[in-house]
Amino acid sequence: MTDIFSFDLQRDRLYEQVADRILELISSESLRPGDKLPSERELAEKLRVSRTVVREAIQALSVRGIIKVKPGCGTFIQELSLTDVTESIRLLLEMRHDEASLREIYEIRRMIEVEIAGLAAACATDEDVAALELELEGMINASGNSEKFALHDFGFHSALAIAADNELLTMFRSPIADLWMKLIWTSLSAPDATSDGIMYHKMILKHVKAGEPAAARAAMRSHIEHSRRQVETVRQQEDKLKHKNTNQQQ
Repeated sequence: MTDIFSFDLQRDRLYEQVADRILELISSESLRPGDKLPSERELAEKLRVSRTVVREAIQALSVRGIIKVKPGCGTFIQELSLTDVTESIRLLLEMRHDEASLREIYEIRRMIEVEIAGLAAACATDEDVAALELELEGMINASGNSEKFALHDFGFHSALAIAADNELLTMFRSPIADLWMKLIWTSLSAPDATSDGIMYHKMILKHVKAGEPAAARAAMRSHIEHSRRQVETVRQQEDKLKHKNTNQQQ
């Protein structure tokens, strides 16, 4: 029987190479969720490296949620959830606060949300439409309450993603959820933000109910672009105010 752990290593950054090889074995399904890895000693002997190298590789994979070390039992391949997959991306985005990040988030939204709107228009059920109507009603009733309005705004888009009936699209949307909520909050400081938001969401819902994918995509695209302009306007105003306060303090 072929030993799947029999492979050559270069002598540079050994632990990363060991970790990468284990990832390759998982991708090729030579290792499956629930499988137990050989012990540190066995892996070190098979790979002709120190146990420290093996331990570092296992630690790196454990931090990423790919394997789980059970004291007294051994090290096992984990079943990755959507949360595990998206958490690292979410943290990376959270750590970035530059203008490139803002631009990239809206580019991602155009790629994902526009298609979600089209799919929702093509396959939304009566139950999906009812959920969208409920969130839109919540937005209308909360037009004087920014916190509730933002929650229903985000809820509308979440209901739209469910209506699209595509788990992968939902997964790709997940990492930017927290930043998305922050952008909704920011946009609500723009003039006519709530009335504009209600108008665009009504338009999207109208085309979803009518089963018009192309029109739903176009409405979502317009909504996202309008939101981007609102956020940029608010941020420019905030920057001017900070600059003015700084000058007054000097």
